[in-house]
Amino acid sequence: MVIIFSHPKVRDFLMKNGIVYTYRKMHPKTADGIRPQTGRDWATNQRGGKKIMDVKVTPMQRITSVQEAHLLRKYVYKSGFKTVKDWSLAIRELNPQYTICGWVYKVEKK
Repeated sequence: MVIIFSHPKVRDFLMKNGIVYTYRKMHPKTADGIRPQTGRDWATNQRGGKKIMDVKVTPMQRITSVQEAHLLRKYVYKSGFKTVKDWSLAIRELNPQYTICGWVYKVEKK
């Protein structure tokens, strides 16, 4: 499985700092369709793009409703954005059908 970092701020933060927290609207499953996919992976900048680096992906926080959006505050300091508002705007930019329900992942450069 590959993790795509199409937003340059997030990708640059990962490359510079070796870690980034990223929001994803889905939590991919392994081949059995039950267990979440985590662990070793690789990153690229676009669908079908070349490998940028090997990474380790760890799910950190599930967000199930708008009332839980405040949970992003714990992770914004290593998201590549200065504020939750900036992060939320970037999420909406990349996901026009944006819903706050999703996952925060920690991605570490390996």
